[in-house]
Amino acid sequence: MPIFIKTTAQMLPYKSLILVERNASVALHIQVCNSFIALITNGTLQPADLLPSSRILADLIGINRNTVKLAYEELISQGWAESMERKGVFVLSKLPIRRSKTVLPEEEKNNTSKESFSWKKLGKTAPNENLQQQTMLAIDDGFPDVRLAPVDVLMREYRSLSRRFHGRNFLKYGSAMGSEHLRHSICNYLSHSRGLIVAAENILITKGSQMGIYLAAQLLLNNGDNIAVGISNYSSADETFKYAGANLLRISVDDNGMDVDELEVVLQHKKIKAVYIIPHHHFPTTVTMSMERRLKLLNLAREYHFAIIEDDYDFDFHYDNKPYLPLAGIDHNHNVIYIGSISKTFAPALRIGFMTGPVAFVEDGASLRQLIDKQGDTLLEEAFAVLFDDGEMERHFRKSLKIYKQRRNLFCDILQSDFKNVIQFKIPEGGLGVWTVFDEKIDMTKMSQEASKKGLYIGNGSFYKNESFAANALRMGFASLKENEMIEALGILKTIIR
Repeated sequence: MPIFIKTTAQMLPYKSLILVERNASVALHIQVCNSFIALITNGTLQPADLLPSSRILADLIGINRNTVKLAYEELISQGWAESMERKGVFVLSKLPIRRSKTVLPEEEKNNTSKESFSWKKLGKTAPNENLQQQTMLAIDDGFPDVRLAPVDVLMREYRSLSRRFHGRNFLKYGSAMGSEHLRHSICNYLSHSRGLIVAAENILITKGSQMGIYLAAQLLLNNGDNIAVGISNYSSADETFKYAGANLLRISVDDNGMDVDELEVVLQHKKIKAVYIIPHHHFPTTVTMSMERRLKLLNLAREYHFAIIEDDYDFDFHYDNKPYLPLAGIDHNHNVIYIGSISKTFAPALRIGFMTGPVAFVEDGASLRQLIDKQGDTLLEEAFAVLFDDGEMERHFRKSLKIYKQRRNLFCDILQSDFKNVIQFKIPEGGLGVWTVFDEKIDMTKMSQEASKKGLYIGNGSFYKNESFAANALRMGFASLKENEMIEALGILKTIIR
């Protein structure tokens, strides 16, 4: 039966309100002090309320009386309470009165009351990738195998730079544009791998391609502007454009990429500020945009004066023929903002990407980046620059390309032999995943849940759905699975959807 202590305001069950954990890293007297602060700030205790004596409180919560005295001394020193000789310890009388909100700790923890302020709400986010960081088997939506990345070489350069005398300068504030060394290295890399000729002044180093998409959206789009995107599209890009206040105009995507003829019809009736495309390995369907459509899109951009945001997140992994040159490499009218990622081809957690465009646009992008992220990790950027200069990145791409092609072939062979009656797909020319359309009878949410119980992470397809696209489909990544892991993962999936 709880014992109540009479205060000047009310009877309170301190035994249930003040809970202490003896094995916690926080000292007991600090726990007691913090509990009283919570009672004061939520209005349970009011200014000038009398606190229980140290002897009574010690008996109630089962701790030493001296510990309670220390807690009261801490309350007083922090300005929450005051001591009056021969009368006791009181809540500081000068504190502003708080509206009473007496709740038990468990109720407070589970409180789901309405927010007290408003903000711009975001839509759906990416799948729970924290699950994929666990040791469980995973069929992701197309990530590189981090075990192939020369991380040891990268970290060796990182440590070496940090030890050198001149390297210490990289620990100071630097340019929001990113490491000048890395920008020059990427210039050389883009020139020989993609035929894209740009200067360091045209490049902004970002933390992955997502930051580039966000910066481009914020600079280009005002509230009410129209941006054309695919009917199937990268959901995080869609949400970024919506957050900028833009209207999404959905354009069909087929085996040859975005339907530029359909876009042309829309342009005759509506003003479009930008077009977002993933011409190489479209996300999520993996299709590649034809050269005919690329050239027509560039002509339309020149005629209708819109920007093209070209997201080329995994250009380096194309298997069956030589990859098409980026639109940015054949754009002579400076309409293309080109976004790329090293994270997607090396290791997702190492956030390095880049955005290219006209010098003035890139400089404004750097100014905007400073408002949310003063600069990137200069040491990491310098270390990556060394890997580019030494040819380590090119060797990594060549090695990975060979391995990923073998994994793609095995993955597609298993899908064809074991899932031919329930999954439809086309072998992708490149990229790290296969776009798979499941039989309508398969409940993909239930499938995902059942797979998790058997130790396999696989998405439920909800990330790819939008207001115009609701296929019972999933992008299934093969690149991050070794052959034995792939066989085991697809074996589990087979037992679930058989």
